[in-house]
Amino acid sequence: MNKLLLNQISNTSKEIEDIDNRIKKIESKPQRIVIDAVKGSSREYPYTQHNCKIEGVETPKYKKLIKSYKKMLKQKKEKLMKLNKKFEYELNYIEDSELRMILRFKYEDNLTNNQIAHKMNQLFKDKEYTEDSIRMKIKRFLKKF
Repeated sequence: MNKLLLNQISNTSKEIEDIDNRIKKIESKPQRIVIDAVKGSSREYPYTQHNCKIEGVETPKYKKLIKSYKKMLKQKKEKLMKLNKKFEYELNYIEDSELRMILRFKYEDNLTNNQIAHKMNQLFKDKEYTEDSIRMKIKRFLKKF
């Protein structure tokens, strides 16, 4: 596990969420219904002229561009999901369960050291965690790299 991965992981989940919103926005764009009137005549004699109403759905001018943009967003989302998976994979190799939880809270859930201390105090009643103790545990872990 390296520092670069840890620093990126906190933002990847937000970016994945943003990409999902962009894809939904593209997919939910309403199609415009177009209505027009044309003149026509009856098929048989006397060819009486009358108006006909026609309706249709207007396709976007840049349909291929939109499709390629959507494909690019999905590919970016897959890369970010792989990065998250790599983080989880690397996290599993840390033997200390306490440290794994702290790192998840810090980098995946994007909590402050104080929030992590409160959460750890709720989970482990027999230990006393402080903001400084959390900071030092993370600092000692990162010093190894």
